Amino acid sequence: MKTVRILLIDVNRVSLNTSVDMLEYPLGLMYVGTSLKDVFGDQVDIRIESYEDKPGSLAQVGELIEDFRPDIVGLRSLTMGRKPLHQIADMAKKDYGVPLVLAGGPHASDNPGDIIANPSFDCAVIGEGEQTAVDIVAAYVSNMSLDNIPGVAVGSSNGCHIACRRQPIAALDTLPMPNYGLVDFLGINGGRVDFSFRFNARHANLFTSRGCPYRCIYCHQIFGKRFRAHSPDRIMAEIRMLYDDYGISSFQIIDDIFNIDRRRALEVFDRIVRAGYRLEISFPNGIRGDVVDDEMVDAMWQAGVRYIAYAIESGSPRIQKLIHKNLRLDRISRAISLSTARGILTRGFFMIGFPTETEEEAMMTIDYAKDSDLTMAMFFTVLYFPGTPLFRLAQSLGKICDYDFALE
Repeated sequence: MKTVRILLIDVNRVSLNTSVDMLEYPLGLMYVGTSLKDVFGDQVDIRIESYEDKPGSLAQVGELIEDFRPDIVGLRSLTMGRKPLHQIADMAKKDYGVPLVLAGGPHASDNPGDIIANPSFDCAVIGEGEQTAVDIVAAYVSNMSLDNIPGVAVGSSNGCHIACRRQPIAALDTLPMPNYGLVDFLGINGGRVDFSFRFNARHANLFTSRGCPYRCIYCHQIFGKRFRAHSPDRIMAEIRMLYDDYGISSFQIIDDIFNIDRRRALEVFDRIVRAGYRLEISFPNGIRGDVVDDEMVDAMWQAGVRYIAYAIESGSPRIQKLIHKNLRLDRISRAISLSTARGILTRGFFMIGFPTETEEEAMMTIDYAKDSDLTMAMFFTVLYFPGTPLFRLAQSLGKICDYDFALE
């Protein structure tokens, strides 16, 4: 068969862009691209890019498509990136006639109907994309329909047809290790701020687990509610490869909930110490704070953890129950104090504007941050993302009838 050219683009549009130039390399698309290369080898030519929604960026994507002439364009985006997501799809299909245009990631998984409603998209990928992408490419080269591929949504007379949901990958170690030759992962972050708010820091990201058993109503659900994890052996192999081949000693762990399996977390920290690596490790997300204790903090410090972002969201017990976060606020306060006392930089994430939240409850959140031992605190306005229980709750209360995520 002829070589299939595949362009994968991570569409970024975050509210911090106006004040913080933050961009990370697209590790999720690297997993997808690596799986495609693992199956099809030289039969596919894969290019992975990160898109920033800034003046002139759309024209640059057009130049990229014109130059690369992809057979398939795959776009990944959060709901915040919905507008440029659709703009790129329209350009790829209408201006350049790309045969197959699809979307995946959090927005497509939570709201496939929004994707399929745009005729520029041929399908939406729901959930994890590695095996689904392989099936889509196999169908494309065989000129077969996408209609019956698990995890794919396509248009139908009823609007959106999903043959069946694809089951999450149970054994993550069966996935090939991300191919870092597919992206300029050091260049993408050059001159920018990373997830840990460090400027121009030479680092790599580790995605060691998927799925979170908690049911916070504002979250995307792309990885499901069952926790699945790479083994400590697999994690150490990836660290060793990045350390030996690229000279990386700074790592961000970007799991949804790294420490839910306490034994695994402690073993990973212990293995890092015993390997003799002098690492700097950051958790820009993915630590459940109210299960962090003295032993965990000591293990993290010994392994090189120097930054933790604790997602507290609200200082109101009622709001904690409303959003199904159900944090034990006294315990996470102690975890913050332990971390800060050990020398770990701590940042708190808070959200204000939940449905039915009162001014008094908002002040409880602000006071919680002020009274804590956090090094820094960040406050965000709540956004109701379609496809989430929070959006449905807001709709039921008459708080929202449509959505637009303009940041101006």
